[in-house]
Amino acid sequence: MINRLNYAEFYITNHCNISCSGCNRFNNYKFSGSEDWDSYCNIYKEWSSLLNIDHIAILGGEPLLHPKLKQILNDVRSFWPNATIEITTNGLLIERIKPDLLQCLIDNNIQIYCSLHHPDWEEKIKKSMIDKFGNLELLEKKRIIENNPAGVDKFLTDTKNKIVLEYTYYFHQSALVKTKNNKFTVHNSNYEKAHSNCDMKHSFHFFKGDLYKCGLMVTLPQILEQKPEMFDIEKQQLNLLNEYTPVTLEHIKSGADLYDMLYSPMPQCEFCPEEYHYHEISTE
Repeated sequence: MINRLNYAEFYITNHCNISCSGCNRFNNYKFSGSEDWDSYCNIYKEWSSLLNIDHIAILGGEPLLHPKLKQILNDVRSFWPNATIEITTNGLLIERIKPDLLQCLIDNNIQIYCSLHHPDWEEKIKKSMIDKFGNLELLEKKRIIENNPAGVDKFLTDTKNKIVLEYTYYFHQSALVKTKNNKFTVHNSNYEKAHSNCDMKHSFHFFKGDLYKCGLMVTLPQILEQKPEMFDIEKQQLNLLNEYTPVTLEHIKSGADLYDMLYSPMPQCEFCPEEYHYHEISTE
């Protein structure tokens, strides 16, 4: 029985302040909706009594757009007091953080993980960080290829918050594929190969009180419901999508095989590509 996860994500909003081509959660298509935190808060509290999590990311969309982010951070910290907790943000709204949210970030020792999708953002975001959190002490500098900007810089601020700047100027293709009639379908991959290739196969998502294997199972049903005119997906694949069941508290309590539900390939993995091709991100 699994009673610990190394990593999990809370998906709290579809809203984003920018539109990035190839967004793997489809936020560039401007569908709406945010986690109704008050409706699921007590369920997450019960989750915390049954499941330890080492590292928690709170993301979207852009998490800084959620009107109850302060409450979410306070609650998640109280539920998992020993976890590393971070917000994953594009960083462009850091400068707008109000004093009460800033104090919440400091008091709860929240790490700020910024995904920079354009080189022109770097100086603005660093300035915003310094204005809010104080000086940045460089702790670590990693580059995928020497002298290439792709990689991460890790900092410690005067407030003792850790800041991670991830320089990500390229995305691989998402689950969506353009059809001949200019609509979208999904891939029809070998699901085991797609799972083997997946770079998010351990990015489990909490959403509406349940734990989903991946972000696709959270966001694809939502965009299909809100924007059906965008899609031309075969009935067989729609049925397969609707057959997916997330992990619930009842699964945990009944001793279900969570390892299989979370870590093994599932038929819905066919919606994603078997191999990745990368493109430069365009943002608006």
